[in-house]
Amino acid sequence: MRKAIVSALLLLLLFPISTRASPLGPDDFMNRFVEAVDTGNYSLIEPYLGEELRDQFTEDYFNQVRAFILENYGKPLAFEPVSNSTSGDLVRYEYTVRCERGSFPVLLAYKNGQLVGIALGVKARLNPAGMLLTMLGSLLSLGVLYLWRRKLEVADFILGAGIALGLGIILPFYSLITVGLSRITGVLLSSLLIALTVEGSKYYFSRKRDGFSLGLGFGVGKYVFLAIGTFVATNFILKLPVSFSGGLAYAFLSALIFTAFHGLTAMLYSAGRVEYLPIFTIFQFISLSLMALGRPGVAMLTAGAGLVLAAYLGVRRNGIP
Repeated sequence: MRKAIVSALLLLLLFPISTRASPLGPDDFMNRFVEAVDTGNYSLIEPYLGEELRDQFTEDYFNQVRAFILENYGKPLAFEPVSNSTSGDLVRYEYTVRCERGSFPVLLAYKNGQLVGIALGVKARLNPAGMLLTMLGSLLSLGVLYLWRRKLEVADFILGAGIALGLGIILPFYSLITVGLSRITGVLLSSLLIALTVEGSKYYFSRKRDGFSLGLGFGVGKYVFLAIGTFVATNFILKLPVSFSGGLAYAFLSALIFTAFHGLTAMLYSAGRVEYLPIFTIFQFISLSLMALGRPGVAMLTAGAGLVLAAYLGVRRNGIP
């Protein structure tokens, strides 16, 4: 009888400990993660995230990751543990998530019992549709504006394309400045720096040149030449599939609107209208921020409003032919 009582007390003591520890374990998190990706319910994984990780792995970010997984891998089916290792007070757990169209690795990092890091080895499927639509949008904008103005300075057009290619190498390094910041703060800072750099470069090089041609060259350089170069380099040289397929309609609209935006704003800059520089920098900053935060529809409306304003200021108010 005494042994039975002692055994019962031990069970009562051990049971609550096991139920508290189990939900915080990596296997349980992976169960919730697979279910969250399947259903879109972020609240399933939020309680498992450490405080710092929760600031980075927000619901907006989760929704972007989920959309990417579903688009490229399909519905998640199950997970399998692969290995675990310990380095100091950091414990790493590696898993493989099986989906309808392939699988991808997941690495979890725990410190003092808290989930402090998540790494997903997801890659885009090779699909050039988005790249082709991006090119089509930019070239369509170029064609319409050329028919409207019937003028294109080839040298300035090539210079604009060269500026776009050069900035395509420099601008990605701005993300290093945002390391350690919250996601929203990092997006806002990097978007502001990109907008300042792009509009400032267009203004500087448009002086005493045909800004219209330079701006169109900038747009075509970014959405045609740089897109082709990136697609070829990543898919066939580095062997890292990049699809350009996230939001095909928005890819087309972004190239269409921004190619015209760059052409018309640079046209104003070449006419010496420096007072318009901060206005269009703000338009581009807002649009870039909204795109990065997963609001492409509002971003396109903002960019479109900037384009309409540039056309009005250039043609109606300043009489630029």
